[in-house]
Amino acid sequence: MKRVFWAHYIEPSRRYAAAGFPALVRELSFLNTLDTADALRTLSQSPYGSLGAVRHLAIYDGAWPVATSQEEWARHSLFLRSRKRCNPIATRLAYNRYEQFIRQEASRTFETDVQLFRTVLASFPCLRELTLSHIHTWRMCYLDQAHFRDLSNSIWVIPSFESFVANAMSRLLPVIGTCSRLQRLNVDGLLDTRDLELGRYQYNTIRHLHVNAVLAGEGLEGSIANFLAAFPGLTTLTIKTFPRGSINHQRLPLQQMRWSDLQFCDIIGTWVPENELFDFTKGHPLKRLALKQVTLTSGSWKSFFSRVRDLKLRLDIICEDILPDRNLEGRFIEDFKSQRLLNWFLTHAEFPWPFSDLNDDIPTLSLSS
Repeated sequence: MKRVFWAHYIEPSRRYAAAGFPALVRELSFLNTLDTADALRTLSQSPYGSLGAVRHLAIYDGAWPVATSQEEWARHSLFLRSRKRCNPIATRLAYNRYEQFIRQEASRTFETDVQLFRTVLASFPCLRELTLSHIHTWRMCYLDQAHFRDLSNSIWVIPSFESFVANAMSRLLPVIGTCSRLQRLNVDGLLDTRDLELGRYQYNTIRHLHVNAVLAGEGLEGSIANFLAAFPGLTTLTIKTFPRGSINHQRLPLQQMRWSDLQFCDIIGTWVPENELFDFTKGHPLKRLALKQVTLTSGSWKSFFSRVRDLKLRLDIICEDILPDRNLEGRFIEDFKSQRLLNWFLTHAEFPWPFSDLNDDIPTLSLSS
């Protein structure tokens, strides 16, 4: 009787697992480490289902601290302080695991990483969205990543608080083009486009590009333009800059950014001349343009929005964070009022310009008294 019970019990469980597997792995994430890739290969061989159900893959990249001795490791700022009181045997064991992990990661090369990503992405034939993100350790408690927690607790250190993802991105670029169904690419770490070789790559299937922090400063506009030019089929673009050097050089190469199908665009954190911003707006079939933390280096907002109104486009323009600083509640109310007035101005030719520039050097929108 016992054998019969287990025979009947196990078989339905396998059927349920096979049926539920696609729902469970529709979204998948892993750390960019060699041992995680091995675990992914094991998962791909699961008898209960197929990774062909995965639609969104997130890759978390980390810059792990390198220490040349146990003393340096234990004094490192990224060392888990909660482990300081552990006994010497446990400490030595954790350091040995740390040394092994660092040696393993140091053995990686550009060629082996490209092949690794090629093997990984080949496991997901129906992938629609790919996210590359740095492990932001300041929010590590919110990262529901069992391997990240296990690894940190094993080697007693965490990744740096802010790091570039260009190293991992450069290894992904030769592989992304092999994902024929991939439409969305999200880059959620700090990206220095100078470290990317993009001359021979074109990603025609990518329709939606989100770049959370592209390094922007003097001399960087050309490399940013080359990166964006690799995605000629964009319909949606969200791009936010991260300043390098003088803040007034925090610029996007709008004059070099052209997409025939671009409909939705969010531009966050840039300094731009009025004429350049107007030409960008006029030169795309936009349905929605969001301007956040945008500062005009020449011209005025009154002139820009008047020219846009004269075009009589069916375009929604959203403006955020271009009001003078206020308390949080007051700022929300003023932004809401300003947006309503702006919408009215753009849709009614006879409506006068309802805003005034409080600072002639740095034009900003504010409510008139």
